[in-house]
Amino acid sequence: MSGAILALAVIFLIIGNTSAQNTAPTVNMSIYTGTVSVSGTGYVFSEPDLAKVTIGVTTEAVTSTQAMGDNANAMDNVINAIKAQGIPASDIKTSRVSLQPKYEYQYPTTSSSSPDKAVPPTSLSTRIVGYTATNTVTVKVRDMSKVGSVIDAGYNGGANQIQGVTFTLSDEKAATVYKQALQKAVTEATDKAKVIASASGIGEIKLKSISESGQYYPVAYDGMERSAMASGAVAPTPISPGEQQVTATVSMTYVYIPQ
Repeated sequence: MSGAILALAVIFLIIGNTSAQNTAPTVNMSIYTGTVSVSGTGYVFSEPDLAKVTIGVTTEAVTSTQAMGDNANAMDNVINAIKAQGIPASDIKTSRVSLQPKYEYQYPTTSSSSPDKAVPPTSLSTRIVGYTATNTVTVKVRDMSKVGSVIDAGYNGGANQIQGVTFTLSDEKAATVYKQALQKAVTEATDKAKVIASASGIGEIKLKSISESGQYYPVAYDGMERSAMASGAVAPTPISPGEQQVTATVSMTYVYIPQ
């Protein structure tokens, strides 16, 4: 009987010890009244995977109807040429359509009754001598190797305005790269806090709060602009998107027990 009681006591002792080990010690955070605030910035360089090419057609004619008709036909040819490079219609978006009159100015002449006296400037007159129609499209190019060929195809298809190229990251890639930059920012801020705590001898620090302070996704612009050129063969357009820097910044606050 006494042996059974002893075995039971041992079991209870083991259970008690196990429960004590599984129970996390309670930390009195109210005594952590000192604070350390730090910030960290993470940088990641990444090659753009998306280009936006702005291509336009400008036509002139005596009547507005003729100017718009000629422009529409020319732009159809340009778009078809771009589609032939494997660009889907959903990635070709009209960004501008305009029709402007062309004026001829008739300057003041001398009066017949007073040859030496000019007609007042208010008599300056104008008349419409034609119209200028413009249609511009923005083309998303998701294959960087095709940017130059898309520009050339548009030009050879009848475009007479190549207004530039912007390079950026797609939403999917931007999100991935930004997370990498965010991890670097947190690491940098954490290291700063540890260095400050060690150098100042304030002892153990605990993270109290962390916030994302800012993010930056750059857009690189190639300001190339090609107007209508003389007919003939032109060299393929070289394109170099380079790399873009994605930045993430965090702010972190640590607490400690003042000595």
